[in-house]
Amino acid sequence: MNPKVSLLLLLLTGSIVNRSTDASTLVVRGANLFDSETKAMRPDQTIVVLGERIATVGETRQVKIPKGSTILDGRGKYIIPGLIDAHAHVMTVLYWAQMTGDETLPYYLANGVTAIRNTGDGIAVQKLIRQYALEHPQVSPRLFMCSPLIDRDPPIHRDIGWPVTRPDQVPAFVADMAMWGVTTLKIYAGCSPDVARKVIEEGHRHGLVVTGHLSNYRVEDALADGIDCIEHIESISGFLLTDPRDRHSLDISGDTARRLIQRIVERKVFIDPTLSVFWGTLFFVDVPEVVQHPDNARMPKRLLEFWAKDRETRVNNYSSGPLSVRKATFQKYKDLVGMLHRAGVRLLVGTDAPEPQVPPGYSLHHEMQLLVESGVPPADVLAAATLNNARVLKQEANLGSIQVGKLADMVILDANPVADIQNSRRIHKVIKGGVPLEPVSILRAAPSN
Repeated sequence: MNPKVSLLLLLLTGSIVNRSTDASTLVVRGANLFDSETKAMRPDQTIVVLGERIATVGETRQVKIPKGSTILDGRGKYIIPGLIDAHAHVMTVLYWAQMTGDETLPYYLANGVTAIRNTGDGIAVQKLIRQYALEHPQVSPRLFMCSPLIDRDPPIHRDIGWPVTRPDQVPAFVADMAMWGVTTLKIYAGCSPDVARKVIEEGHRHGLVVTGHLSNYRVEDALADGIDCIEHIESISGFLLTDPRDRHSLDISGDTARRLIQRIVERKVFIDPTLSVFWGTLFFVDVPEVVQHPDNARMPKRLLEFWAKDRETRVNNYSSGPLSVRKATFQKYKDLVGMLHRAGVRLLVGTDAPEPQVPPGYSLHHEMQLLVESGVPPADVLAAATLNNARVLKQEANLGSIQVGKLADMVILDANPVADIQNSRRIHKVIKGGVPLEPVSILRAAPSN
């Protein structure tokens, strides 16, 4: 590792942990606490953390504070569980921007994103970035790995795709992924239905979650075959078009949409809309506030330059046609998300960072705002960004809520996010594994250009 980085991390370790080296107990006293199970804010709560796990949670007057504890005053503050980005990448896009995944990790953690769910990358690269995150916990979120994109031959994305063209190839591939330590298998757009069906079967045999970015594999078939999760609202809307060649011909008003949503509810499938990436691609050509969004300005120059270079691809694929038509389509995407929520579908909160105009860490707050605009109440959005996202990782015993026995991953806010979801950005401190961290200090480990 670069000696300067090592020195920086050493300094961070000494400066952002506001407690003595021999203290083992942290107490956050008198805060308002968001309960992601009941989706309610509980007043005047005190949390006792022993080591990296939560030992006690309760009304302040009833909680005994251990002698010698480090105490954080939570009065007037609001605590939510650590946020989880349910759709992120640590290789794709970054490769083309001459960046490495470890460089993006501080952006997540400084924004209260204490864990990220990878949704498709080179497997060896993921493993290296995950090891970096484990070795540098005070500037990195927890990283949960995914297979490369299981696709046709040649894969749509040659950098992170993996061609699997016959069902008999699937068992060995899935066994290999399980040995690598992935939590998720991802079926991609070009994957054939017979291969996808076998991926679901083998994935479940190994206890893995199977998700999909669907196109060639019809959503109705994926639901029937037992898929666990579907990525991107377009994996739903793409099968509700009156003209399959025109993404703008989306019809969400008819019986087809209603029946499909009901089937999703019945199968208890998670849906990860990732509205941020469609906002970032549909409008960036002729809506200046998209490219000039304040979150983008916080990104390294290398990433911004690649996003600008990628303009031609995005124009041809998403940003062509009248702006009024594209705005109407995006509104339909949001309306469809609202319909899914009202029907009882289990929504996730993911971003597709670091795709263009989807900055790591910051975009999760934007995604939550877009979900609220879609008709999902702030409390439900917060529960999705924490507990639902933990459930899709099968990590609800460790993450997703502030409960005794769970890892002490929390975000202390200066204002109430249930009253206004944009208050999720007003971060006072991030606590990861029982260690309180200052966002400004975390960002010192991020690249400056």
